[in-house]
Amino acid sequence: MSQKRAIIVGRKHLNLVGKKIIPTKEIKSKLNKIPLSVYGNTLEAILGAIYIDKGFGKTNLFVQKYIYTSEFLNELSDTDFKSKLLKYSQKENVNIEYKVEKQEGPDHKKEFLIAIYFNYNKIAEARASSKKEAEQKAAKKAYKTVF
Repeated sequence: MSQKRAIIVGRKHLNLVGKKIIPTKEIKSKLNKIPLSVYGNTLEAILGAIYIDKGFGKTNLFVQKYIYTSEFLNELSDTDFKSKLLKYSQKENVNIEYKVEKQEGPDHKKEFLIAIYFNYNKIAEARASSKKEAEQKAAKKAYKTVF
């Protein structure tokens, strides 16, 4: 999957687009504050409903208007360092490996320490509350080290 396509269909992007185009009052919830992920999930449901009701053509128009041309794409493309490192590793024939070095804390509040190895040499590490976030932070550090 290309870096741009990965960003377009990525959870962060769909959450932001959903938040922008779906009025909060239209989401039925007992929560005081609606999590951002609800907007992305709702957007996906709306896309499915448009497809079922109006077909591929109308769904494609909706996607073109709101998702492919989203104002958030440039902002997000500057933050996907894992994709940037992957592209570099493929071009330069570098083996990249992400390893969980430590996992601490109770299940509801875990913290992960992820290290990135280039050709079996550790070049960066980072901590976060999810593996994915820690990998992205470590990738950013590695990217800044390499470039």
